[in-house]
Amino acid sequence: MGYIKNYYEGINVNRQDETIFALATPAGRAAIQIIRISGTGAARALRRLTGHLPEPRLMRYSTISDLNGVVIDYGMALWLPSPASPTGEDYAEFHLHGTPQIGRMVMLTLEELPALRLADAGEFTRRAFLNGKMTLDQTEALSDIIDADTEAQHRQAMARLDAPLSQLTETWRHELVALMARLETLIDFADEDIPADLTDDINERLDQLIHGIAATLNDATRGVIIRDGVSIALIGRPNAGKSTLLNALAGRDDAIVSTEEGTTRDIIRVSLNIDGYAVHLKDTAGLRQSESLAEKEGIKRSLKAAAEADIILLCIDGQDVENNGDFGSHWASIHAELGLDQAAANPVIIPVLTKMDIVSDIKLDKDWPSISAETGFGMDALRMVIRAAMDQLLGSGEAAMVSRERHRLALLSCQESLISAKEVNPVDQPELLAEDLRHAAQALGRISGQVDVEDLLDEIFSSFCIGK
Repeated sequence: MGYIKNYYEGINVNRQDETIFALATPAGRAAIQIIRISGTGAARALRRLTGHLPEPRLMRYSTISDLNGVVIDYGMALWLPSPASPTGEDYAEFHLHGTPQIGRMVMLTLEELPALRLADAGEFTRRAFLNGKMTLDQTEALSDIIDADTEAQHRQAMARLDAPLSQLTETWRHELVALMARLETLIDFADEDIPADLTDDINERLDQLIHGIAATLNDATRGVIIRDGVSIALIGRPNAGKSTLLNALAGRDDAIVSTEEGTTRDIIRVSLNIDGYAVHLKDTAGLRQSESLAEKEGIKRSLKAAAEADIILLCIDGQDVENNGDFGSHWASIHAELGLDQAAANPVIIPVLTKMDIVSDIKLDKDWPSISAETGFGMDALRMVIRAAMDQLLGSGEAAMVSRERHRLALLSCQESLISAKEVNPVDQPELLAEDLRHAAQALGRISGQVDVEDLLDEIFSSFCIGK
C-alpha cells in the first residue's frame, strides 16, 4: 500500500510534470469503479496495463494486467490526448468491475510505473484550472455541486457552473483595463491637449461599473445563505423550552431536555431540509448572570450564535409572563442583552411564547407565536412564521450571482476602489486614478483566478476528494 503512504506523507501538487492517478468513484463494492490518470505518462500507463493505446475518445474493451502480465480484470479503457481532456493534459480512464481488491491491484500497478503517483485532494480539478479548462469560481461551483444537500443548493451551484460570476466580472475587468490604457496615454503624453469631455466620459464609465457591482452585491447575502444554509438560533433564558423546541422542529431528540436550569452549555446544531432549503438550527445556553466559568463560556457562545444567525427564535417562557404579567419587559431585557440593532433587517427576530400547555391564560397585545413544543400546540403556525421569514431572506429562491463570501469581499474591494477613483481628477492626477483602477481590476481578477490567487488554491482544492 505504498501509494497510501505516499499520499499521507504529503505531496507537492504543483509538480505538473508528474502523472497522477486516483479512484474517481466511491470506495466500496459497486457495479463499476473508475480509475483516472492525468499527465504525460497516461498513454504509457495504458500501454503497459492493456498492451495498446485506444483510439482517442472511444471506449475499448481491454484486458488489464499487472507488469508481470497477470490478468487483473477485463474492463474498458479510455484515451483522451491533450488538450481535449477534462484536465487539459493527456488523460486516461480504466472502467473496472467494482470490487475493492481490483481497484487496489490496478493502483498498486500504476504506482510501480516511473513518475506516477496518487493524486492529492482536488488535484485533477486544480490541473483543469491551471490549464485554462475552468475559471476559479467554476471550480468552487463544482465543489458546491458535490457538497449540495438540498435542491436550492444544487440549483444555484449548477447555475454558477454554467454561467459563472467571472463572465460578468471579467467584462468589467476588461473595461477597467481599457480605461487604464487610456490613462497611460495621458501620462505618457502629458504635454498634449486633453479631450474636453475626458473627465465626464471616465466618470460616466465609473458610474456604470459602480452601479453594476452594487446591483450584484444587493443579491450577495441571499446567495451566500442559499449556499451555506439558513442559520436559526434559539435564544432565551435558561429553561425557556429551547431544547424541547429544537427537538420538535427536528423531529428527533437531539438536545437533552431537563427541568434543571443551565442544562445546555454548548451549542447543539441540527441540520434540516425545509422545502428544498438547508436550515441549521442552533440550541444555545440560556442567558443569565452566572458565576460558573463553563456556563459563562456557553452564554458567550450563545451571543455569538445570535449575532451570526439569519433568524432568531426568541423563546420566552409562558409561565414567566403569566406570573409577572409583562411580556414586553422579558422581550426588552433579552433583546438588550443580545446587543442587536432593532432597526436592522437581519437577523429576523421572532418572539416565541413557550410552554403554553401549562399556562392558564395570557393576554398579549401583539400576535406573537404561542406554542407548546411538548404537545405540538401552535407548532404548525410557528413553522409557517419561520417559512415566511425564510422567504423574506431568500426572495424568489432563484440562483444568485454571488454565492461565496470570497466573491462578495472581492466585489466590495473593487467597489471601494472605484468610489475612490471618482474622487480623483483624471486631468490633474492620472497616476492616482490609474492606481485605483488597478486595485479594482485586481479585485475582480481574484474572482476568476486571473490574478493573485495562489494562496487560495490549497484551501479551495483541499475540499475535493482525491479523485476529483
